[in-house]
Amino acid sequence: MSMAASEPLDAARAALARRVILGCAIVAFLDGFDTQAIGPAIPAIAAQLGLRPDAMGSVLGASQVGFLVGAFLFGALGDRFGRKRMLLLTTALFAVGTLATALSASLNALLISRVVTGLGLGGASPNFVSLVGEFSREDRRARAVTMLWAAVPLGGMVGAYTTGQILPVHGWHAIFVIGAIAPIPVLAAIALLFPESREVAHAKAAPVAALFRSDIRGTTLLLWVTSFMTWSTIVVTALWLPALLQRAGWTGPHAATMLALNNGGGIIGTLVVGMLVGRGGAHRALVAMLAAAACLVALMGVLTSAPYGFAALAIAAGCATSAGGGTLLAVSAGTYAPGARSTGVGWALGVGRIGTVLGPLAIGIMLGLGASVATAFAAIAVLALIGVAAALGLARAARPIPFPHGE
Repeated sequence: MSMAASEPLDAARAALARRVILGCAIVAFLDGFDTQAIGPAIPAIAAQLGLRPDAMGSVLGASQVGFLVGAFLFGALGDRFGRKRMLLLTTALFAVGTLATALSASLNALLISRVVTGLGLGGASPNFVSLVGEFSREDRRARAVTMLWAAVPLGGMVGAYTTGQILPVHGWHAIFVIGAIAPIPVLAAIALLFPESREVAHAKAAPVAALFRSDIRGTTLLLWVTSFMTWSTIVVTALWLPALLQRAGWTGPHAATMLALNNGGGIIGTLVVGMLVGRGGAHRALVAMLAAAACLVALMGVLTSAPYGFAALAIAAGCATSAGGGTLLAVSAGTYAPGARSTGVGWALGVGRIGTVLGPLAIGIMLGLGASVATAFAAIAVLALIGVAAALGLARAARPIPFPHGE
């Protein structure tokens, strides 16, 4: 093919990549929006439904369980039946679950609604990560997947802000009606503008059992340990930061401001690291970000009495932890061969989501046993350090896992 003939083809591929990345980023944004919107609405929901506030913990847990199952299930289904199809299905699923949340009139209905929402959100993640990984240029794959993650904390910030503005005026139902309507145009755009995955069309899906073949078992396990520790660090820091600061004597509004700064740092850090990371650099960036997160989170525990210093640490820790999550997605997407990408990413995300359930619980138990605020921050830093060790092993073992088309 001549150079002149290849230029329109290259332009068409670049345009397709931009469409896929933008569409997947919007789905990621909606994920963050829903995750952060429900937290501030919990007291209003409990009051209207006549529920005890402590019963609402099960509502938050229901979303996490749904996400866990969705990531495991729909990642593998994406490799088998098509990632575009599964992205459409899972986006519709979390829209339905969000609408059902708005219509819930009892605790049981609310629990079912949040499980359905979590199934959709968890199932969408490995499929939009895999689609971006597939349609991005190989030398830009790590950059695109890493920067994609920035849409999640951005959606979280918008979700928390929107809840704060709408809740006093229109009530909690309106928040979830918005969350249910927003995916509709996204579904239409994906259906009309996205192609189905070529990787799925030309390769049979690798079974989950293939992730444990003797020649690749170690790499898979290292990825899972890294994922567990990385997502635990991200979520435990975000969930416990306001409560730990209030335990250290801060007011509620000041503690909430630190959480906002932490989220803002996450957006900045993920975008910056995403722009800097090049082909083959995602493993090194992951190790560096987790190491930085461990140091910064540990320092947060000893600087709770210095508001300005703590604010700087909150921003920097947000940069490191969120960028660690983004680079982990890039590593996950690049670890497995094309026909197994969604399966591998989905299971890594699912294992990471187990950490987001157990990590906050462990910190709560520590505090109940009398641990200090500094000790709690140090425990979070230890999670990141274990992640560093696993990520170093993963970097040494880095290679695409060979899944022949016939597998």
